[in-house]
Amino acid sequence: MNVKASRRSLGVVLLSTSLATSALQAQDQYQYSVWVWNARCHDPTIITIRVGLDGAVVYRAAIPICRWERRFETGRASFRFTPRRSIVWYGYRSDEGDSTRDVGDTTAANMPFEMDLWQAGGETDAIELGFSALASDGLHMNSIHVLWPTKPSATTIAPGLVLETWPAPKPGQSPRTGRP
Repeated sequence: MNVKASRRSLGVVLLSTSLATSALQAQDQYQYSVWVWNARCHDPTIITIRVGLDGAVVYRAAIPICRWERRFETGRASFRFTPRRSIVWYGYRSDEGDSTRDVGDTTAANMPFEMDLWQAGGETDAIELGFSALASDGLHMNSIHVLWPTKPSATTIAPGLVLETWPAPKPGQSPRTGRP
């Protein structure tokens, strides 16, 4: 074999190896990517977030999520609301395993709250959406809601106070089924 043919063969081998390595890296990147809430998502899945109190909407937003590297978990939002009734909070200030009945932590009617939402974690199939409820007398709830990119999910924060998420229909899809 002459030198020119050897170089051509070596070039083909190197090119093939480079293409195979690039394909594996792209596959690995997707394999190790997680769902993230990030305004810079390219071709995002839009998720609707709704917080309701006794059926009335106190907060609603649409957020972009996509599969990306974990370092792009940047989503955050906050809002304020003032319930006209008292709210009883269960589970956050209770001691687990103390075998006493949780009587709850009751806040007065018309007490203003600040609710924070943030991406607490990203997984290959879901987002862990952190939420907290803060009033002037302290923190009343700090927990996690599982946000599924492909199906609705609901978490009761306190009786009557519910956090819901669901994928928004793409243009041309039915809002009920997500299909054309």
